[in-house]
Amino acid sequence: MEFILLTPRSLNSRFRAIWTSILLSTPPNFADRLEELTSFVTIDALNNLELITEIDITVVAISIGAYWHQDLQELRTRLLGLQSRSNADIQELVLAYAIALGCRDELKPQSFINQIYCDFNKRRLLSHDLKSQQQCLEQLQLAQEFVDRGASAISAHRANGLFDAIASSLYYFLSTPHSWQIITERAQRHPNSNNLQITIQSGAIASAYLGEIGNITNLNRDILTKGAIIGDRLWTEWAGVYD
Repeated sequence: MEFILLTPRSLNSRFRAIWTSILLSTPPNFADRLEELTSFVTIDALNNLELITEIDITVVAISIGAYWHQDLQELRTRLLGLQSRSNADIQELVLAYAIALGCRDELKPQSFINQIYCDFNKRRLLSHDLKSQQQCLEQLQLAQEFVDRGASAISAHRANGLFDAIASSLYYFLSTPHSWQIITERAQRHPNSNNLQITIQSGAIASAYLGEIGNITNLNRDILTKGAIIGDRLWTEWAGVYD
């Protein structure tokens, strides 16, 4: 059954939700770095940006997906350029696509992986090498199989299971796309060491899709305010380009 969002969400609310989700998923001292990474995307100055960690690359991919959501060709161009200057690969392109489609209100949980497979399988040079590209697409298909079977996280990540971060992130999102809280709580308990990256990715995808993070009653007010500020700033920059 396809989940249907009953209340339309604005692009601004999606931006707010995405950046709030990232702040809620990362250590408190990451806020300044998050602002810096986001600003380099909005001013289109990625050539001047030093990407230090996998989390940096993840955040930049999310930012590109959100900021360039209206133009998937421009999105691809920037992600492929990022590959030439960092450890980014096709996984980040899949992540950016999920964010972009969420911002466009076109992310369909039941068909997203099939959509990506059909699109990317026809293209070449989306990865450092063709083998990595095919491996990523196979991992996405495997994630869909685990979701369809209702497999537990432990079962999905046993030997011969999921090992790509984006495949795991989509497994958590697609299992319960209606609840940001359930998605991120499960991702935080991810059985492998990359659980922070997977929590950030799955939470951001859910936020782009839902346009909110759900019940905020018990959440840190400073984080909620900071997420809204960064999201509003990004929306203002985006509106200036596309107004």
